[in-house]
Amino acid sequence: MSDSDTIVCFELPCNARQSRLYKKKESDPFILPVFVTDLQASRQSYSYRGPTNFGRPFVVVVDPDQARNMQAIYEAVVDRLQRWTSHARDLYTWEEVSSALVDSVPIPIPPMDFLTEIKENGEVVRVEDMNVDEGDIADEEAVIQDDATMGTAINGIPQIVGIKKDVFNLRLQPSQKDYGTAYSTLGQYFESWETRLGEMENGAPLLKETDALYCEFDENLKMYYFGDDASHWEHARWTNAAWATFLHPEYAEAKKTALEKRGKGLSIDDCLMEFTKEEQLGEDDLWYCPRCKKHQQATKKFDLWRVPDILAVHLKRFSNSRALRDKIDTFVDFPTQGLDLTDLVGERKVGQKLAASGVDIEGLGIGNVEEPLIYDLYAVDEHLGGLGGGHYRAYALNHVTEQWYHFDDSYVTKSEAYQAVVSLVHCWGDGAFIRLPECERISTILQATE
Repeated sequence: MSDSDTIVCFELPCNARQSRLYKKKESDPFILPVFVTDLQASRQSYSYRGPTNFGRPFVVVVDPDQARNMQAIYEAVVDRLQRWTSHARDLYTWEEVSSALVDSVPIPIPPMDFLTEIKENGEVVRVEDMNVDEGDIADEEAVIQDDATMGTAINGIPQIVGIKKDVFNLRLQPSQKDYGTAYSTLGQYFESWETRLGEMENGAPLLKETDALYCEFDENLKMYYFGDDASHWEHARWTNAAWATFLHPEYAEAKKTALEKRGKGLSIDDCLMEFTKEEQLGEDDLWYCPRCKKHQQATKKFDLWRVPDILAVHLKRFSNSRALRDKIDTFVDFPTQGLDLTDLVGERKVGQKLAASGVDIEGLGIGNVEEPLIYDLYAVDEHLGGLGGGHYRAYALNHVTEQWYHFDDSYVTKSEAYQAVVSLVHCWGDGAFIRLPECERISTILQATE
């Protein structure tokens, strides 16, 4: 890739089958790359210099039934191609029908004050005025509507009745790899549809998984539907200016929520709830079911079963993806006193239910289920800097004097508990909490260890 590359994403009406775990089905459609090219570039069966492509390649999905008919394949390509030209209406034939008979129009209604004629030699002629008298039409055959005449319905609405044929030549190139980004040893060979028809059995699809399709436009039709470099592709719609920015409502809401959280920060309770919430595994993270002996989509969930007397909470302060690793600097708030985990610990909930039903929970190794699991902050260690390096320091409480201290290498200064929380805005670290009933004993042990 380079800085000048343009990345285009296509939403498909089917599974994209990019996962290595995806299992092929007989009903799977063909997902093929389509290139738009000049007619003169590939008149020969072999073209050693390759087709002269222009515009944007795109992806077409052809279901098995469509793949058995050349016209259906052509129509599937037109359906995807029409988004790249401002003259999309002229890929279709129209007729005027009563408004009472029209349910919907697939693409924007064309202005009906003119018609477009495409002559046999490829010349494009625009007839400006539709409201002329019949006597003013010098050559009635000059207005080509593909055998679809305009009706006489009052207040009629134009309606698509078909796709224009022979707007471009649809060529077939076999043995492509990776959706057309790599060629096989066959080079630039174009296979004729007649050859493919002879290869395939009666009723079999005419396409193969490794095929690529090429739309060959002659000079006149290319100029009409797209333009060229000299005209700055005046009729093409693959420039950024041709498309309005679409912001998905769910993404906008998620971004708004993230900004709000970033502004006011997160709490340690938010982090614990996020850690223990149920997560839907994606298609790339299938779970192997030992009962049905195959991979299945599933959900996973972490629960806190038991908590220690000394609780160390590690805040994840970095994000990691295929292309980017970055430090997370979202502020995470946590109390210096009274962190209550009673409702999150599964052992307590189960123990209370068993005790209520008369079960001897002590024999099961479950302790006092009535004791609240409340923690006070005892120490914090933190890291300053980025992923490439930085500096560690710490805050800790002296249980004898009840005084907080800040430790920075050989420098030790008095501090306050709230500073151990606020300072984490640009740090990551571990917070150490101790449970209140064990406070004196554990503090003594820690103090003696120092």
